[in-house]
Amino acid sequence: MGVADFFFASCGSDELSNRKAEELISKCLEKDPKIKKRTHTVTIQTEGFVMLDNDLEKYQELEDKGFIELKAQARPKKPKGNDPMVQLRYERELRRYNRTYKNTYDIKITQKGEKYIDETLENQTNVKIKNHFYELDKVLEVQEIPSQNRATVKVQFHPVDLTPFSILYDKDPSEFWITDVKMFKTSNGWKYCDDY
Repeated sequence: MGVADFFFASCGSDELSNRKAEELISKCLEKDPKIKKRTHTVTIQTEGFVMLDNDLEKYQELEDKGFIELKAQARPKKPKGNDPMVQLRYERELRRYNRTYKNTYDIKITQKGEKYIDETLENQTNVKIKNHFYELDKVLEVQEIPSQNRATVKVQFHPVDLTPFSILYDKDPSEFWITDVKMFKTSNGWKYCDDY
């Protein structure tokens, strides 16, 4: 037996099927509960957030359901009287408001919405909110690369536990998520994570 024959024999000769890949991924996901469900979040800027019209509708829906409170930036108040200098100052402030603050809001996460907070970022003005989770659905295909003792596995995850904040996600959270994962062939068979 030559060196090359020994090397390939030691790595095992079993092929990686879709079923076997799914079993390896499932074992790894069971081992680590944090990654069993892959969390997807959206970051909400809680101070001075400029909204587009379609964003405003989504945030107002969350406010109507009691998950957040919106507070619009204050519009300059029209002065009383006819002093031209006061009127000029007001018009300048109004132009500045329309240019900079017209669609600007402060957002407060209510007690009802706090259970969806995943993380408060360091600067305290951004909050990561849970949108939904993905769980393993199935393995779509396996592409083995024998010369490198590895395989690229196309995996499909399905969404579960959509939260009220999923309306803020930039893609449709009810769609499947498909991604590639790498597996390696060792002398003990195929591996996806350290112990399996």
